[in-house]
Amino acid sequence: MEVGNRGKPSRHGERDDRRTRIILACIKVFSRTNYEKATTAMLAREAGVAEGTIYKYFPSKKELFLACCRYIEDQLLQRYRAVYREYRDQPLESLKRVGQSYLDFIRENPTMRKFLAFVLNNSYDEDFLRELEGFLTVNRMAVEEVIKEAQKRGELRETIDPKIGAWFFVGGYFTLILMAEMDEEAVNDPHFMDKYMAPMFS
Repeated sequence: MEVGNRGKPSRHGERDDRRTRIILACIKVFSRTNYEKATTAMLAREAGVAEGTIYKYFPSKKELFLACCRYIEDQLLQRYRAVYREYRDQPLESLKRVGQSYLDFIRENPTMRKFLAFVLNNSYDEDFLRELEGFLTVNRMAVEEVIKEAQKRGELRETIDPKIGAWFFVGGYFTLILMAEMDEEAVNDPHFMDKYMAPMFS
């Protein structure tokens, strides 16, 4: 939280905190029901604010939904960047760590996991699809570069197409959501990520 000149929280900091609280509350609502059924009254009630307050932060329900998407995306990207920094000299290991980080995130945050699943099932909406495409493209391009580096270091076969391999890896995010939703025992295996990635990169 930002602090003003006299040690008091600044208005900007308070506004950001409230905006985040609204987003987190609305992720819960959207994960319980579909986008169409989630009214602004329901969203405001979950967030503990007046319905009019929602519109002070978000011009429409769709913009609020997209803000929820971006919040989750930012949480994931922060984790991925930390992994890539730590394992920048171990490209194949960094991919395993990113995959594990994603799996840990969706298992630790079931409401966000359900929200992500909802987004995948509602890509018919152009705005939702555009947001999803942006997130996937950032991920795919990063993974593609890591695959190329792993090939240079001899960690992966040269016959693997980096772009196709990156699509397989990023597409696997959705498989992991399904496995977590179904409480698949295999994800509890300490060597799960090695086994999971073997069909893609062996």
